Amino acid sequence: MNKICLVSIATLVAGLLTLPVHADELKLAVVDMQVILQKAPQISKINDALTRQFKGRQDSIVKAQNELQKEASNLQKNAAVMKTDERNNLENKLMTDRNNVNSMIASFQKDLSKQQSTSLHNFSQQLDGVVSKVAAQSGYDLVIQKGSTLYAKNNLDITQQILDALKRA
Repeated sequence: MNKICLVSIATLVAGLLTLPVHADELKLAVVDMQVILQKAPQISKINDALTRQFKGRQDSIVKAQNELQKEASNLQKNAAVMKTDERNNLENKLMTDRNNVNSMIASFQKDLSKQQSTSLHNFSQQLDGVVSKVAAQSGYDLVIQKGSTLYAKNNLDITQQILDALKRA
């Protein structure tokens, strides 16, 4: 597996080494993905939709956690004066309730993560289309993420153009 990776990297580097020969003809652009993810209106809409969708479940979990905390405090305060059966029943109930809350949390996190992933995948596809359209309209041959470059002149940055196109989309 490592050999395949090394061969792939070597091939990529060899291909990149031939770029300077054609650099006069190559039109490059850079996009700052961090800015896109912070400022794109679609990301704000995704966050708002996720908040609306999961707010009820989050509130239920918080309520259940608060009740669990009250039960634990009650047990801790009154354990010394409780009958053994009563204390055992309360401990069993506390353990069952704790397991239920943990199950609610795990289910919530799984569902939230799945929905976030789906939403971001859809946004990523939309972003790819917008970048391709802007690149084609402006005659760019190659668009690179700013985070993956060591240096790029400011005039190569088309992040604002991409944001403007996303706002129109």
